[in-house]
Amino acid sequence: MTDGATATLLASGNQALIDRAVPRLTSRDPATFWTSGQWMTESTGGSDVGLTETVAVHEEGDVYRLYGRKWFTSAATSQIALTLARPEGNPPGGHGLALFYLETRDDEGQLRDIRVHRLKDKLGTRKLPTAELFLDGARARLVTGNTTGGVRDITPMLNVTRTWNAVTAVAGMRRGLALARDFATRRVAFGAPLSEKPLHIDTLAAMQAELEGAFQLAFYVVELLGASEHEVLDAPGRDLLRLLTPIAKLTTAKQAVALASEVLEAFGGAGYVEDTGLPALLRDAQVLSIWEGTTNVLSLDVLRAIGRGVDLGAVRSRVLGWCDVEDAGLQNAGEQAMRGFDAALAWLEAAQKRGNDEVEAGARRFALTLGRVFELALLVRHAQVRLKARDRRPRAACVRFAQTPIDQILWIDREDAALLAGG
Repeated sequence: MTDGATATLLASGNQALIDRAVPRLTSRDPATFWTSGQWMTESTGGSDVGLTETVAVHEEGDVYRLYGRKWFTSAATSQIALTLARPEGNPPGGHGLALFYLETRDDEGQLRDIRVHRLKDKLGTRKLPTAELFLDGARARLVTGNTTGGVRDITPMLNVTRTWNAVTAVAGMRRGLALARDFATRRVAFGAPLSEKPLHIDTLAAMQAELEGAFQLAFYVVELLGASEHEVLDAPGRDLLRLLTPIAKLTTAKQAVALASEVLEAFGGAGYVEDTGLPALLRDAQVLSIWEGTTNVLSLDVLRAIGRGVDLGAVRSRVLGWCDVEDAGLQNAGEQAMRGFDAALAWLEAAQKRGNDEVEAGARRFALTLGRVFELALLVRHAQVRLKARDRRPRAACVRFAQTPIDQILWIDREDAALLAGG
């Protein structure tokens, strides 16, 4: 969130706030370094921020006083926060919101017209305090100078935090798998270490393939984001960044939760015992699919990106280029990736003809298919490069990942779905 706040302030063009906060947000000196929170969620709506009830009362210039209840404020100990509020007289909905910057404490360290109701008793990420708080006239400043369009203005922060979410998912997967692999060399069962048991080797291999797919996708988005920040990203690259930011976040988050569960299972009973520290891996992973947009919300964002002009033909050409390889095993994997991509596009075209409800109902399956397609295609590209250096390990990961379900597009009868959803 600190990284995202920095990007948002820089994009805002508000030189006064940039001069005030950015040097502190990017400092490596603990004496001057600031962190940032992101205060959006209210009881009326998390993902649907258009239901925000916090009111902004104009004081003077770009200064407002904020009044309202924020139900889930991450990084409650941060020195600053970016938050959404509705200036008095603005219409309802997301367009009527404005983006505000506030500093949480005065020179004596006391909260500035902010009252903490309670800290959240969360499933995981307990080292990061999350609060429910009331803004009782907290002094805040408009970030962009706009009194509307706050959701648009905070987009740079969301892009950065969603990318970090994907990176964190990969880091958590890597940590869990490293522990499981080490344990396998130490745990002796039925006459030999687990690391020598064919079934356990196969289990670890499947987990490693998932990790490597997630790694490729997350850090490809990092590459695109870096190019964008340096203003060297071409139009097809901008389309890819817009499309893949939500896809990478939702795909890697689901992978991280599933792999954390497998990691605990790899330890047997020890994985279920708190004093081993292992259960925290699973608890902490679960936030990844919730924070910054659930899987469903981000799936709709993928559709929104496509609806606003992402050139899927150019995206397909990029993926096809990655899959143009020499090795026969990689060729098969690349063909599977392209089949999944084309199945997703064919489904979208057919669903659009059936109406918006049909498209929305399949949005999750569509987005997850694209996520795994991109992971497989990137694995193909990477493996081909490494084969030229006589490194066959990435090829093994690619071929193994290709054996997992890639195409998740199925036509589901919505009437049947309604019957099942109702219990």
